[in-house]
Amino acid sequence: MVTVYKVSRRRRVLLAAGAVLCVGAVGVLALRVYRAPQPRLLRLADGTEIFYLSNTVVAPASSYPETREIKIDGEAFVRAAASEQSLVIRTRLMVLKVTGAAALRVTARSSETGEEADVLSGQVEATKAYPSRQHDPDVLLAGQEVMVNQTIDLQEKETADVPGLRAWSDALVALVMRKGAQ
Repeated sequence: MVTVYKVSRRRRVLLAAGAVLCVGAVGVLALRVYRAPQPRLLRLADGTEIFYLSNTVVAPASSYPETREIKIDGEAFVRAAASEQSLVIRTRLMVLKVTGAAALRVTARSSETGEEADVLSGQVEATKAYPSRQHDPDVLLAGQEVMVNQTIDLQEKETADVPGLRAWSDALVALVMRKGAQ
């Protein structure tokens, strides 16, 4: 035997309105949680420029430029200004020592097992940022990249995809400049 309850019209309208409000609230929360990354530009006191999206963390040393050191978690394009002191870029797996003026992409997301640095111009010395039996640095010039993976204790120097790197960096710089992000 099935019991059927009769629901008044007013009660049905209130229930429907409550459901709509709940769905709307969930939608608003979802929009707040998911926001498209915004373009950013960090211009440092020594003339170094870092182009990135807001889902990347870029943290210069508190004493910058006396200590030319930056930490990056994410993906960024760095145009390092020439200086007598090297620029050190630290990630979870790499230490990149930039000598002189240079342009490079750093891809170093802490959520991924591997990291990469691609040099568009200049010279960069790359070493592992973790203890390893194979700790020899790689010197990278324009058109070269280094890949590091701690899981398999690998650091490998390769030829970079220069046209792809240039297209990516040009697009990011244009996006940042168009948005006026700083």
